[in-house]
Amino acid sequence: MEILRDKLATIPKYQLKRFLFVITLGASLIQVTFLTDLQVALGEKQPAAVRLNVVYNNISIGAGPIWVTHEAGFFRKHDLDVDLTFARGVLASQAMTVGSFPIGFTSVSGVINADLAGARLKFVGAVTNRLIYAVVTTRDITTPNQLKGKKVGIARFGDASETATRFAARELGLDPDRDMIMLQIGNSPDRFAALATGKIDGMVADPADVVRAKRQGFNIIIDLTTKGFGYHGNAITMPEGFIRDKRETALRFLRGYVEGIHYYKTHPEESVRIIAAHLKTNDLDMLRQGWKVFTERLIPTKPYSTAKDIQMIIQEIATQNPAAKNAAADRFIDSSLIEEIDRSGFIDRLYR
Repeated sequence: MEILRDKLATIPKYQLKRFLFVITLGASLIQVTFLTDLQVALGEKQPAAVRLNVVYNNISIGAGPIWVTHEAGFFRKHDLDVDLTFARGVLASQAMTVGSFPIGFTSVSGVINADLAGARLKFVGAVTNRLIYAVVTTRDITTPNQLKGKKVGIARFGDASETATRFAARELGLDPDRDMIMLQIGNSPDRFAALATGKIDGMVADPADVVRAKRQGFNIIIDLTTKGFGYHGNAITMPEGFIRDKRETALRFLRGYVEGIHYYKTHPEESVRIIAAHLKTNDLDMLRQGWKVFTERLIPTKPYSTAKDIQMIIQEIATQNPAAKNAAADRFIDSSLIEEIDRSGFIDRLYR
């Protein structure tokens, strides 16, 4: 040892540091190699993450569960490398129809229309299972009749916002085709901006924009979130072939999502901050109030797609698309994935 110490003392410091770095790096590589070989021998080596391109259809507080699940790492936890792409409104279901994405968060009405035209997409889970909107109007419109002849903002024709607007109009005693003029504006924040600048007279607003509307003195004509209507506005959608041929990947995706929903519901501050970053807003109080409505009224713990929750949508579509008149709701749904996950006790264990 004394001879080694004497030898080291004669080596310049910069060379000694380089020598020690090489020795340390070599030891680390040996350790990593050893552990990797041991994992292989024991059958414990982790598989490479499966890359998935996933489309979603709105940029509003309604996309919160998707953003939170992704950024909190629950897809990665299930060995999925998920890349999220935004496509406004019905464009998401159209992109899935042509095979651009194997998984999508889409409007139910858009997918039903696509399937009626020959697409083979299935709802495998629900993002929301209640109407998420309230009808908001300018300060001078205080009754439903005053909406007659007025401009009402939606996202795009054929998506959930149009279907919800039509349903709300009928609830208010109005004919959506004769009594109002629907304009394609964009997502709920876009519609609110149009309302605030006088470009439209009314809109269907999500819970966060309802908070803003009340603050600024706009009128809430009807709040559909309080009515308890079963209404499957947005869904997790997959092609039949993907469910059949990539079933394990589909199961892992849904496990990650239901775990993300648990995190969303039980970590309000973390969830609100993730949503705020995506919406580029510092109004955390608005988002907290919106989060509360989504958590308590709109987002199911067990995200089943059910026939009763899409029946109302089919009936509304049938007023414009004759092919929907005799369409059975079950034909659009594949609940086998969420049923398998539920039967395993996976969801129940999250909430114990």
